[in-house]
Amino acid sequence: MDESFDYQDWLASRPTLTEDRSHPNHWHNRAADLHASAGALWHAMGSEDAAIASELGYAPGFRLGVACWPVYHMLCGLSLELIMKAVLAQKGFTPAQFKGHSFKKLHQLLELPMDATRTRLMAFYEASLLWAGRYPTPLNATDDKLLDYYDLADDILTKPIQMSEPCVLNFKTSSGATDWGRYTELWREYSNLFEL
Repeated sequence: MDESFDYQDWLASRPTLTEDRSHPNHWHNRAADLHASAGALWHAMGSEDAAIASELGYAPGFRLGVACWPVYHMLCGLSLELIMKAVLAQKGFTPAQFKGHSFKKLHQLLELPMDATRTRLMAFYEASLLWAGRYPTPLNATDDKLLDYYDLADDILTKPIQMSEPCVLNFKTSSGATDWGRYTELWREYSNLFEL
């Protein structure tokens, strides 16, 4: 053993635990973990929904696809937030500089443009991570806030069905905008900005 090695000096020269955990790779890894968790939930809400619900001890008729839909969006929003923050950390920004959950601010710091469609989608994911996946109402809830969120969710999650003849009723179907494949495509756009 090298007797000239001073363990205390070596220990003092190392980054603190907080400094080490602030490394961009940790941000990227947590973003990837949340992305994977959203994927696991997406698949649990799929064709094996009833079997998984039964295995978890829920009564027949319990639908993971209904119960977990807002939580899926919350995980998607969290993973998008963290992948953007991973890129910012790699560019030298500190957590204090990208504090908060504003996707608009993160885009500005990343110097990324957002068209109207992306702005609405990111507003939906931001609302999902802030409250829609966790709480039944937003902070300082008002009917107007809830109605605005419902309008945003309707705009993002559905699209009108075109009828062959003039029709008094309006029918809608899923837009697929937040389905696993489209969300993963979006997540990878940000992940590709991170230099491995």
